[in-house]
Amino acid sequence: MTSYLESIDYNVSAVSAAANNVSQVECQRGYDFSKDEYTSTITSDFELVCANKYWRSTSRSVFFSGRLFGAIVFGQLSDRFGRRPTFLIGVLSLLIAGVIASVAPNMFVFVPMYFLQGAAHTGAFLVAFTVSTELVGPRYRVVSGFVIQIFYGLGYVGLAGLAYFIREWRYLELAITLPAVLFGAYWWLLPESIPWLLSRGRDAEAEVIIRQAAKHNKVTLEEEFMEKLKEGAQRKSGERNYYFYDCLRTVHMATMSLNVWFNWLVNSLVFYGISINTENMAGDPYLNFGMIGGVGILAYVLCLVVVNRTGRRLSLVVSMCVGGAALIVAGLLFTNLDETSKICVQVFTMCGKFCITASYAIVYLMAAELFPTVVRNVGMGVASMSARVGGIFVPYILELKDVWGSLPLLVFGILAIVSGLLALFLPETTKRPLPQTFDDVKDRNHGLQCRWLRKSKTHDVTSDKEQEMTSPGSKGAADHNAPQKVASTEKWQLLRES
Repeated sequence: MTSYLESIDYNVSAVSAAANNVSQVECQRGYDFSKDEYTSTITSDFELVCANKYWRSTSRSVFFSGRLFGAIVFGQLSDRFGRRPTFLIGVLSLLIAGVIASVAPNMFVFVPMYFLQGAAHTGAFLVAFTVSTELVGPRYRVVSGFVIQIFYGLGYVGLAGLAYFIREWRYLELAITLPAVLFGAYWWLLPESIPWLLSRGRDAEAEVIIRQAAKHNKVTLEEEFMEKLKEGAQRKSGERNYYFYDCLRTVHMATMSLNVWFNWLVNSLVFYGISINTENMAGDPYLNFGMIGGVGILAYVLCLVVVNRTGRRLSLVVSMCVGGAALIVAGLLFTNLDETSKICVQVFTMCGKFCITASYAIVYLMAAELFPTVVRNVGMGVASMSARVGGIFVPYILELKDVWGSLPLLVFGILAIVSGLLALFLPETTKRPLPQTFDDVKDRNHGLQCRWLRKSKTHDVTSDKEQEMTSPGSKGAADHNAPQKVASTEKWQLLRES
């Protein structure tokens, strides 16, 4: 056959070389973009094909780089200037960047705005999560955290619906950006974090918010209530500062910290990898995107019901390993082109998304319960940075589909299983007090109770009630006849740290 083609002057070697170097062959006759699904896209408007194809992966990595930047910068701003102004700065940045991106004439304008969107998105979300947990009592923190994630999933589904009706990407960008204007009302509606105000010596402002909360919950505060809170805040602010290397100062802390950070990295990588990969799945892209958001909501609801009963560690291990196995099966079926295989790929991919969404929510909660109080903010900050690093790698792993269509899903599945198995070495945190010192972490790794557990047993019931009296989000008012008197400064310090 080859000799026949050569006899008619068909250059076999040239065609073979071109086939092996498709990405380097220019579109000499131009190109046309299909409008069957989308009226216009960033790819079609900016012609991100052939020699410009690299912009697609690069822009996505820039977005996740922005998220890494936002996790670092907005965390510092939040601690220095307060939760409320930092949240509003994030929302304003998101609004400005989104509007400019929607009218961007080229990638050189769009990419910086995409970076700023990533930073603002992460900053606003992290600050909102922090405020929501600081404004409710201890028993409501788990519920508050998971409810926020549920609304995140609702936004995911809502985006699929908007994209279905708005096929022009510039109008879609405006549609998801302009509602940020509504957050302007939060300047008057959202109170500042009470712990932050006390830590900054702004006692009068904290007292106003606490008394408003007490009035709302029909609770009468003791005269010495604020004094004890102030003493606890002053005592805490007098402690020395801790840094990144303190999370690695002992063998037990180092192994736990690295394990947690790796779990965050893998969870983020797989979570966003599946989300972005919907464009490569068979079937309607809008339906696929909406279904991924839907299964995420179901995962959060299941976590809310199950995680306290089965334990954090078991839930994390099972969800990651089952999710990883589902993605590996989906990857192995991906090479088959028949309709049955396509449906099976979707089913197993959705199963993987369901599990990884659950594990992401669990590891978020578990990490906050694993790090001792003295380095909890530092440990969680590095964990968030690890997640952002995982997101940066997502676009490049998805490009592996050019090597083999199944490879991205297989990589995601293998990493999820490895991470899940490593989670077996993390200590259980369910129904256990938060560790306060590095020695508590060591004791917990040996399966022992924390040294101060016996001290706190007598305060468990009253601590929850007294904290809830200061929480605008709590509903149950404490009985006026119940004991509310403060036993000691140490008790209040333990209450604030927990």
